[in-house]
Amino acid sequence: MTENNPMPEYLCLEGALDAIGLDLGASEIHGVISGLICAGPSQGHVEWMEALFEGRPRDDLSAREARALIGQLYFATRERIVREDLSFMPFLPDDSRPITDRAKGLRDWCEGYLYGLGMAGISEQQLVGDAKEALQDISHFTRLDYDSLDAGEATEQAYSELQEFLKVVTLLIWGDLAKNRENDHAGE
Repeated sequence: MTENNPMPEYLCLEGALDAIGLDLGASEIHGVISGLICAGPSQGHVEWMEALFEGRPRDDLSAREARALIGQLYFATRERIVREDLSFMPFLPDDSRPITDRAKGLRDWCEGYLYGLGMAGISEQQLVGDAKEALQDISHFTRLDYDSLDAGEATEQAYSELQEFLKVVTLLIWGDLAKNRENDHAGE
């Protein structure tokens, strides 16, 4: 299947966020977006984005660039989650970055994901079985001490496995929350 919505460049988004002084990084923003998408259709992403840019003039070029890149990230992420073809991946720093930077990105993604689900009103009690356990695991990853990681093959392997785990459990939670999305559509 062809990709209609390409992901933005990670460093480009990071630079745009830094330029406007936003306290969130690209990984955390992607986590929030992923959580909101998994929760189901709502205007949560619009309200959240408005809050991110509150107080910034609409004609500020840096803010417009950051807003456009976050919008691109949202639509690309939505396409990958909805397709359920395993093309979804957490948006994390590139493998050429030190393991501490990548592990921080993974931790930040998890924090964002939980925040996105919570913002959409999803709680652990709404999930069952593997999805509920996966959410608990994601919560544990938010406490990852990335500064104490030693570079090496074992750490790289563990990081790769966590990245793959997040990919799979995001789609698992997406599937588990299908009933919520169907109920939202029934009320429209």
